[in-house]
Amino acid sequence: MINRRQFLGHMGVLTAGALLPLRLLAAAEPDVVVIGAGLSGLYAAELLEAAGLKVQVLEARDRIGGRLYTLDDVAGHPEAGGQTVGPTYGRLIFTALKHGVELKPMAYTPGSEPVAQIMDIAGQRLLPDQWPDSALNPLPPSLRQLPPDQALLQLLGDAGFETADDWLSADYAYLDRSLGAYLREQGVSDRAVELLGVNSNYGRNLDETSLLAMQRVKMLLLQGFATPGGYKVVAGGNQRLPEVMADKLATPVLRGKVVKSISRKGVGMEVACEDGSTYQPRFVLSTLPLPALRNVDIRPGLPDLQAEAVREVAYGRVLQLHLSVTRPFWQGSGFMPNVWSDGAIERVFATDPRETGQPTNLTIWINGQGVERFDGLAESAVEAAVMDDFHRAMPEAKGGAKVEKVWSWESSRFSGGSFANWLPGQIARYGNAVAESHGNLFFAGEHTARWASGMEGALESGERAANEILARNRQTT
Repeated sequence: MINRRQFLGHMGVLTAGALLPLRLLAAAEPDVVVIGAGLSGLYAAELLEAAGLKVQVLEARDRIGGRLYTLDDVAGHPEAGGQTVGPTYGRLIFTALKHGVELKPMAYTPGSEPVAQIMDIAGQRLLPDQWPDSALNPLPPSLRQLPPDQALLQLLGDAGFETADDWLSADYAYLDRSLGAYLREQGVSDRAVELLGVNSNYGRNLDETSLLAMQRVKMLLLQGFATPGGYKVVAGGNQRLPEVMADKLATPVLRGKVVKSISRKGVGMEVACEDGSTYQPRFVLSTLPLPALRNVDIRPGLPDLQAEAVREVAYGRVLQLHLSVTRPFWQGSGFMPNVWSDGAIERVFATDPRETGQPTNLTIWINGQGVERFDGLAESAVEAAVMDDFHRAMPEAKGGAKVEKVWSWESSRFSGGSFANWLPGQIARYGNAVAESHGNLFFAGEHTARWASGMEGALESGERAANEILARNRQTT
C-alpha cells in the first residue's frame, strides 16, 4: 500500500508523461504552412526561414515546380510551362546565382526565332514576303507588313503608364474594357479582329480580353526589350530551379498533400488534407491558382468580393503537342518549321533545346477559343486531329516529326489553366482584392503580382506575402 506522498509522486510522473507528447506536438507544428511548391511558395518559404520561422510547404503533385514543368520524358527536355527568364527578372536571376543554378542564353525563343515563319491563312500557305500584299491579309494598310501578333501590339497604342503597377490604379480603370470593341472603334475590320485574336494568350478571343490587361503585357514586353542581358533558360530545364530551392529548405517539402480545407482555429489556423493529415500553424500562405483554390473549403469564408474573384476569374486554355524532329524536312524549302495559322494548329514553334544548331523539337501551341474544338475528345483523337491539320499546313513534315507528349494545363486539377485571363472589367473589380490577406491566411501566386508577370511575378508575390506574414508575426509576438 502506498502513502499519500508516494501517490502524488507517481501522479507527477504520469502527468509529465501525458503532457510530453502534447509539448512535442506543439513544438513540431510549423509557424507557417505554405500551400504549393511553385516559385512563389518556395521563395516565400526561403524568406520566412531566413527570418527564423519554421515553415512547412505542402505540394499536391508528386513533383516540385508548379507551372514550371520541364518534360524530362521528352528528348531535349522541352518546357510545358514557363518558357524563358527575361532580362528584367531580377529576383529569379539572383535566386539562381545564389543557389548555383546555371542560366544560359536561349537561341530559339518561342515566337521570336530568327527563321522564316509560314503564314497559314484560310488554308493557304504564305511565305513572309507574300503576306504584306496578300488578299488574305485584313490588317490596316500601315500594318500589313507585320505578322498579326506584332500588328496587335502596334494597335494598342500607348496607355501612358508611369509605373509598372499603374494597371491596378483607378486612374486607368477606363481601359478595362473589351479589346475587340476598342479595335473596331479604331476602324479595324471584324475579320482583322478575328485574325488578331487567333492564339491569344490573354483571353478566349479579343472580345473577351481586357484592353487594360494587354496594355500591361505590352509595357512588360517593352521593358524586356529595352533591358540588356537577353532571354535565358535554366540549364537542364527551368524546373531545375524550384527543385534546388526546395532542396535547400530546412524542412523538406511534403508531396501528395492535397489541401481540402483551411480554417481558423483559436488564434491560429488549421490545414486539412485529403489524406487525413492536419497541420496547425499560426499562419497559412496559399499560392494556389484560383481554379484550384475553388476546391478548398475556407472557414470563415472569404470576403464577398474576394470570394467572387476566386469564382469568376478565368484562366487561359492551353493545349500543347510536343514533337521530336526525326528528319530536317524543311531543308531546301526556303522556310523553317514555324507556323502562324488561323487553322486548328494555331502556332508551331521550332526549338533547339539539345543545342545542335538546328531545330530538334517542335511545339504545336493552341490557345483560348481554339482549344474548344477539341473538348470532349480522347487524347488520341486530339493528337490525330491536330496532326492532320499540321500535315495539311506543312505536308513536308509527314514522317519527319513524331508526337512525344500532349499536354493541357486546363486538365490539371491543381492548375485549371495557364494563368489569369482577366475578362473586361475584372481588373478594376478584382485586381487588388485577390492579394488581400484574410485573418492569418495570406495569398501569393503570379495572379497576385503587381509589378511583374510570369516567373518573376511569382517570386514578387511570394516576397510580398512573406513580408506580410513577418509583419503580422511581429504584431502578435
